Amino acid sequence: MKLRQISSASRPPDEAEAEALEFLTGICGYDERTSHGVIRAVRDSGVSGAQMVSMLKGMAGRVEVGQDAGLEALVASVRQQLGREEGRATVRIRCIPPHVWARHAEEGWDTSGPAHDQILAQSFTVEAMEGMSLADVAKYGSGENADLLAEHLECACSGVMACSTCHVVVDPAWFSRVGDPEEAELDMLDLAFEPQDTSRLGCQIRLSPDLDGMVVRIPMGANNMMDHIPFPD
Repeated sequence: MKLRQISSASRPPDEAEAEALEFLTGICGYDERTSHGVIRAVRDSGVSGAQMVSMLKGMAGRVEVGQDAGLEALVASVRQQLGREEGRATVRIRCIPPHVWARHAEEGWDTSGPAHDQILAQSFTVEAMEGMSLADVAKYGSGENADLLAEHLECACSGVMACSTCHVVVDPAWFSRVGDPEEAELDMLDLAFEPQDTSRLGCQIRLSPDLDGMVVRIPMGANNMMDHIPFPD
């Protein structure tokens, strides 16, 4: 339900929006342009003043442990809209499904020749916007086959490297473009399902035009420690 009426006791809209901006940038860590876009989107929906601040804080959930309650989806939508306005490029990723990987596991991961071509023929191509992470595409993407990628990547921790459920294995031919993981990511990859030399977390792969056509393997399983954390009700 859209809340269009603000009580007389509410703070003035400008003051409330300043508080909302401080919350989005200072507590949630979003950049100012994205934060202004979120505020505008909420205001355009008919929510303003103190109700806007309350709504955003509620949607943020428990920021400290990555328990989102809807804000991330709104932010992702705003970022995609801003990207379209900027004319950002479309990046295509070729994904090797788990069952294809399993079928060819014993043959090794050859990056050339007929065997590799056969594997690629069974991949699916995901379209995403420049600037998104691979995990963002799985969670919030609207391009071709983003929903199919979401079926394979769980992305349990909201992209704060507290899990390894967005683990993918980058084709060796593309790994130098993607780059090596940093130490914190390596620590989490050690806990991933059957990590490989070219493993990365999808939340740490930021898509750029240089990665157009990148090939990734989707693991045959995922280790999700988040399932065993006793969050209070």
